[in-house]
Formats: sequence, C-alpha cells, structure tokens
Amino acid sequence: MVADLPGQLVRTKRFRAGVPSHLEVVGAGRFVVFLRDDALWAYDVQSKRERRVGPATSYHASESILVVLRERDAFVADLVGELFDQLPIEEVAAARIDPTGKTVAFVRDRALRVIGVDGSGERVLAEDDDENVFWGLAEFSAWMSMGRGEGLWWSPDGQRILAARVDESQVQLRYLADPADPTSEARPFRYPAAGTPNADVRLFVLDLDGAQREVQWDRQRFEYMVRAGWTVERPLIVVQTRDQRCVQVLEVDPGSGRTTLVREVTDPQFVAVPEQTPAQTASGRLVWIERDQACDTYRLVIGDEVVTPPGLQVDELREVSGETVTFLAQTDPTEVHLYVWDGAVRRLTEEPGVHSGLVADGTIVIDSRTLAGRRITVNGQALESFEEEPVLALRVEFVRSGPKELLTAVFRPSWHEPGSSKLPVLLTPYGGPGVQMALKYRPPQHLVSQWFAEHGFIVLSTDGRGTPGRGPAFDRATVGDILEPVLDDQIEALRSLAERYGDLDLDRVAIRGWSYGGYLSIGAVLHRPDVFHAAIGGAALTDQRGYDTYWKERYLGHPDSNAEVYRRTSHLPYAANLDRPLLMIQGLADTNVWATHAIRFSGALNALGKPHELVLLPGEGHGLTNPSTIENLLHRELAFLQQHLT
Repeated sequence: MVADLPGQLVRTKRFRAGVPSHLEVVGAGRFVVFLRDDALWAYDVQSKRERRVGPATSYHASESILVVLRERDAFVADLVGELFDQLPIEEVAAARIDPTGKTVAFVRDRALRVIGVDGSGERVLAEDDDENVFWGLAEFSAWMSMGRGEGLWWSPDGQRILAARVDESQVQLRYLADPADPTSEARPFRYPAAGTPNADVRLFVLDLDGAQREVQWDRQRFEYMVRAGWTVERPLIVVQTRDQRCVQVLEVDPGSGRTTLVREVTDPQFVAVPEQTPAQTASGRLVWIERDQACDTYRLVIGDEVVTPPGLQVDELREVSGETVTFLAQTDPTEVHLYVWDGAVRRLTEEPGVHSGLVADGTIVIDSRTLAGRRITVNGQALESFEEEPVLALRVEFVRSGPKELLTAVFRPSWHEPGSSKLPVLLTPYGGPGVQMALKYRPPQHLVSQWFAEHGFIVLSTDGRGTPGRGPAFDRATVGDILEPVLDDQIEALRSLAERYGDLDLDRVAIRGWSYGGYLSIGAVLHRPDVFHAAIGGAALTDQRGYDTYWKERYLGHPDSNAEVYRRTSHLPYAANLDRPLLMIQGLADTNVWATHAIRFSGALNALGKPHELVLLPGEGHGLTNPSTIENLLHRELAFLQQHLT
C-alpha cells in the first residue's frame, strides 16, 4: 500500500479529483458555483441541491449568468433558466461577462472583442497591428509574480471596460525549443529577466461604441501596474515603482482617464500588495492590508481605521460584500483561519488546519482542510466531495526548535520505535517566500514526506526565515540574501531536533526540493557539505540574473547596482565546491525556471570533473503534468537517496 502512493497521486490528480474548487457565491446569495472534475457545478442554497451545469476548465460569473471556458471554447450558462449554450467563437484566450449579464468581452489573436450572450454582434473593441502588442491579458510578470491574472475589467453598468494594452517589444526575446523533436520550430517567448526592460503596460477605458481614453499616471516612475478593478462608479488601480518601495492607489475618472491619489504606501524594503486588494465596501471605504512596523504585523485597514489587533497576521482578502469583509489570518503559524469583519472581527473556524472561504450576500462558504481530510460547507451544509483516502496515514508532529522557535513538521516511519535506532534524515523544505510547509493539514507534499519516511527516513519540513505566517520581520529577513539565512535556519532546526530526539543520524543527511526548494537543496551541498551528504534539486535556479524582474529585484535589487549580491547567491560561481552526490531534475518546457539553469550548471560541473546526475524531462513545464513522469520520478528520487544514504 505504501509503495502505491506515487500511483495514487497520479490517479487522483494529487487528490484534487472529485473535490470542489474555485467556489464563488452568485445570484444575490442563491447559488454557490464551483469546479469539480472538469465541469461547472451549481449548488442551490435554498433547495440544498447541486447540479452539473456543463464542461468547464474556468468560469467568470455575473449574478446568475456565467461565461465558461472549456479549453479555448466559450459557453454561456444561465443558472436560473438552466441553459448552457456555446458561443460562436473559438481560440478564446480570456473571457469576462459584464455585471448585467448581457455582453461577453474576450481576447482572440491579441485583440479585445465583445459579443452578446446570445451569440450576436461580435466586434473588435481594441487591437494593434504590431505582433508585440496585445489587449486584455496580463503580462508575464503580472500573472507569474504579482498575482494579477487579468487584463480586462467591466464597469458595474456593463457599458465600459478597463483594459490593459501590453507592448512587449522591449522585453527580452527567448526561444523555447523541443530537443526531443529537432524538426519542430522553436517558439519565441518574451521573458523579462532581472535587470532587463519590462513590458510597457498602459490602461484604457473603452466604451462599447469604440471610444477610448488612456488612464494617466506617472508611468516613468511607477513602472508596474499591479492591480485594477471597478468600484461602484469608478476604477481603482494600484501602481508601483520598479524598486517596489512605493505604491499608489489611484482612482480613475472614466470620462477623462485622469487619476486621483487615494493612498500612498512606502516601505524601505518593499510594499507587498496581496491579491484582491484594494477593494471597497458598499459605503466606499477602502479595504487594504498593510505592514505595521511598530507591532511587526500585517493588519487589515478599512478606510482610515486599522481593524485587526497586533499579532493577528492577515494573509489574504477573500471577499467584500456590502460592509462585510472576509479574510484569512494567522496567530499560530501552523494554522490558517477564516475571519470576518462586519464592524467587529470574528473568527469563523476553530479546528486546527488550513481554512478558507467567504461570506457574500448572507451565504457562508467554508473550505476546511485538516489532518483528517477536507470538508466544504455552505451555511453549514456539506458539499459532496469524492476525495480518495490516502493509502498511508500521516505520522507527523509539529514542533518548535532552536532560539528562533523554527516550526518543523517531523515525519516518522510507522514501524519505527523512537530511540530504538538512528535513521538517515531527509529535509524537504521550500524555504522561500510565499510558501509554508509546516501546516496542520494533509496536502500531497505531506503524504510524499510520509512515503519517504516509510522507506526508512526521518523527514523534516522546516519553515525558516523568508517564509510567511510569522510577520513582516521574519518573512523579509531574506531581502539582500536569499540563501544564507534560509540555509542557516535549516541547519539550526536539524541540529536542535537531533538533540531533542536522539535518533536522527547526522552522518546521513539529504535534502530535496522543487523550485526555490530545489535552489536551496543545491546550495546546501555546495556551501555546507559538512552537514548535507546528498541533494535533489528540481527546477532549480542556478543564476539569479535568469529570473523575472518583479520577483527577483524585490529581494536582490537591480543587478546593475547589486552585482555582487547576484553573484554570491547564484550557484554557477561555486560549481567547483560540489563534492556530494547531486541529482538535478528539469523540465525542458519550463518558462518559469528555464532549462538553461540546469544545463549550464551541469556543463560547469562536467568541465570541472564533478560527478552528478541530470534528468531532463521533454515537454514538461514548471509543474509536472505527465502521469508516468510524476510517478516514476518519486521512485527515481528514492533510489538515489537509498544509494547514497542507506
């Protein structure tokens, strides 16, 4: 049963099969819509029944009328009339329905177009002849690093669209080839690497009759357009300087395009703009999440009032409905809870775990993930979920260690008696910004850690400096150095736990990770071979200059003025240090961490006569999709660890 976990991960799509996702309240609180198994479903709050609406990979809702995408085909769904009709348009890149449910805006061939929900009146609203310009979509840095996946926003009355015009002509051009098929043509790809030009992003207010007005702000100083959306009458946008130390919230006059400053925030390190912020209550009060340096807390601000107490770390805004604000926050870093503010702050969830959800139009949706599994409720009524039970049970303990009280999830073999014998140790951190591992629920990565444990390892997942959940000072401690503090914390936790438990064999320690975790793993054997005896690095960055501007410059600054920081935190200059077994894994179609990172580093190692293993995956991107690849890689990693540690 233990051996079958990799197969179960594939069969269940990493336990997402049969589970509702992307939940939203529509129809003035009457319906909760969601995706389940490549289909759109609607739950009727009054009758407490759900029905399958139609095939879908994504959707956008407007009251009870939705536009639904199935791959690149578009459909219109009427939840009240129970209709589901395909629109006569193909190759749709994005689609949004207006709030009145009459018109669909969509993007095809780089142009922004509109069509009636009845399939009539298709026309182009905005386009350019330049092949480097597109309308209505987010640029690379926006959807990869800023958390903004949209490029068009409807006005509440359905008469205007706020649209992004993106010119990528100055962005660095790369070519994505398929070495497995040398006859195929390389695909051009615009990638804004650190220190190079970004896309030129402009905003326009478009009337349905074709009239355009450009939104005006100091684009030379505020290079990034981070957020956009409409209030009851006017758009709100958030713009940011390239160094990310200053943000302005601007209100747009839709008739002229002129902007008025609503709020300005500065920070000596960087200003974070959480997803779905800013927003406005029905009375027009700005909803914002801001760093409070005095109490080292991320706090919810409504209007001019800070409404959450010190120590409650606000992570994410979930919904604003009337004067009710739903958000996620943490007091215990191993748990995430759902809160609501409606004049006072109240916590809606109690059980230890990772909770989400929203409150809209009186309907309460709670999505709870705990160590026992997942449960989604609407006003207390559970939605059907067909999540498969894992083939193995977690044996995990959450502990604090060392002077910094670093949080670690400790996984042990079910067959091992603590203290009976020493076992090799496997560290499985992420360690980077935006991701916590030591959380009290049952994600696939915990099950994978338990799978490795059942094969004879004690597995540790530690959240050190740089990870969220413990406040601004902790998660910003890696500004200027994204490797040494993180690596030091992994070692601190390892040694502290070895003293506590006594059965961790510090002469047999390995580390594995993906993306930033892969970067950290390679750095561990390059810089601390006295501690780490083997490493597995997947999709790992080896040259800091090769990552995108927004994310990389946030932590390391501009490479022209911080060249030594970029060199010191890259792996290429330290290839000669490798004296431990290293397995690198890289997808050849990865446009986040490009394959050049693994290939160049492998070339440097070969030139120095440094043995290592490199697994290249044709057709795979940053997130693996091929079922056999996903399953076989885990066995490959296990064999590597057993060869070098056991």
